Amino acid sequence: MIAPEGLTLNKVISEDTTGLLIAATQVRLRRAVTLKILKKEFVSNERALELFRAEREVAASIDDPRLLLTLDVGETNGRPWFVTETMLEPTLRDTLAEPGELGELRAVRIALGIAQAVHYLSTRGLIYKNVCPKNILLPQPAAAKLVTFRHVRRMDEAHSFQGANAQSGLYCAPELTRDDLGEVTTKSNVYAVGAILYELLACQPVCDGNSADARAAHAAGTTPSLKEIRPFLRDRAYAVVGCLTAHDPQQRADSAASVALLEAYSNDPLVATPLRAAKKRRRRRR
Repeated sequence: MIAPEGLTLNKVISEDTTGLLIAATQVRLRRAVTLKILKKEFVSNERALELFRAEREVAASIDDPRLLLTLDVGETNGRPWFVTETMLEPTLRDTLAEPGELGELRAVRIALGIAQAVHYLSTRGLIYKNVCPKNILLPQPAAAKLVTFRHVRRMDEAHSFQGANAQSGLYCAPELTRDDLGEVTTKSNVYAVGAILYELLACQPVCDGNSADARAAHAAGTTPSLKEIRPFLRDRAYAVVGCLTAHDPQQRADSAASVALLEAYSNDPLVATPLRAAKKRRRRRR
């Protein structure tokens, strides 16, 4: 493959139906980046070109540090491409696989970063396709950055990625599991943020089993409450997770309210105090 000017190609990271994701280096700045380029076999496919350019247009319109930013766009030998920040950062899935607790403050800040990204998209008429740990980069210990490739769509296209073919079952809002869907909103993204915060605080996912079993549990509203799993957390934790994961979307926080709730939670001075230590001090005061 002929590399776009100014880039050195390193290795293929992954691919989707029409595009290749390649780890690359921006030569002049000696900076690690990610290249997405249309596969060679789709150069003459008008539909594939249209979809790829639409994805590139949406990605290039994003300007928020909590989402993967596009750095350059172009075409080489008839193959459109775009370059983003590097994806070679640890993901939240990697972090969750490590032993030990994450800590309440870091958990809340990660959830806040995701919620802020979701809200940014909603204010621009965009929605995120699959909010889940594998699509969340952690470039700093307490920061979160959503991967944009293939996952951001315009709100009016939301019905094209509903249900089993989109959102991971462990984080799937109940309304995405039904066939009789009404208007799809970013409240389904808010539900996923709440499910991730639940997992960070509980040290286990909301549901056990495979994706289909988890989706069924979300649909039926039979997932255990955070208080059942971790009864010693603060009341604020239960309240915030409950607002973000309300089964009825009408009772669930919207994207703006989710940011406000998580900002207040992260600014609570008690959150910086380890839960076990706080529990011991309360016992001593009695």
